[in-house]
Amino acid sequence: MEDDYLAAFGWAVRHAMEQVRPDNLFIASFSEKPDLLSQWRGYSPPGAGLCLGFDIDALRKFCLDRGYRLERCIYQHTDQENFISSLVKQCLERFPKPHITRQKYNQLSPKEQVDAEIDYRLFTSEGAAKPEAKIALEWLQKQIIEVAPLFKNQGFHEEAEWRIVAHNPEIPRNFRAAKSYLAPYIELLVLSEAKRGVLKEVIVGPNPNQQRCASSVQEFLKEGGFLDVGVRLSEIPFNSW
Repeated sequence: MEDDYLAAFGWAVRHAMEQVRPDNLFIASFSEKPDLLSQWRGYSPPGAGLCLGFDIDALRKFCLDRGYRLERCIYQHTDQENFISSLVKQCLERFPKPHITRQKYNQLSPKEQVDAEIDYRLFTSEGAAKPEAKIALEWLQKQIIEVAPLFKNQGFHEEAEWRIVAHNPEIPRNFRAAKSYLAPYIELLVLSEAKRGVLKEVIVGPNPNQQRCASSVQEFLKEGGFLDVGVRLSEIPFNSW
């Protein structure tokens, strides 16, 4: 922050952001685009992909009942900046104010301004205002942890992604083998714990045996009791076999 009058606040925010640790945060990704070539290419095995279509209202209820969030990703850099700027301004409103007004500060000599900045920093970091400052900064840290999973590079905007964000979920963690480490994950039992109507359709991706695959999917759904789920074929003539 280049505002010398609020330099102590800027220092405090920077220090607080360096302490942010979004531990125990889990994400499940969805897309608004049901049949998108880049999705088939990027996220499904060649010639063997399926797209599951969910009822968004049922998915919202599933998340609400468990304390999860279902929100759209933010891609535009200006939107991200504006969002963060709004959070910082709200934090400033909660943060202890300087002892003198900006007008009086501007009338001080350079040395007096430095002394005022030091006094303000000590007042909020070690003095009587430390508890109030701590509450404001912890609020900002929490907000950043909540919004960070929704920020994506603008280059991915085509995916039109939504995410379920589970922070400190009260269910056991599992682990799977990644390429170079063990990746923790949790199971969101949407299909078994939500109403059957949460699954609306299945799209069979580009596949050398689409009709056969569709028939097998229909049998699988029937066996599982998902009787009202539509099955259709991707309209994209993409060959990867």
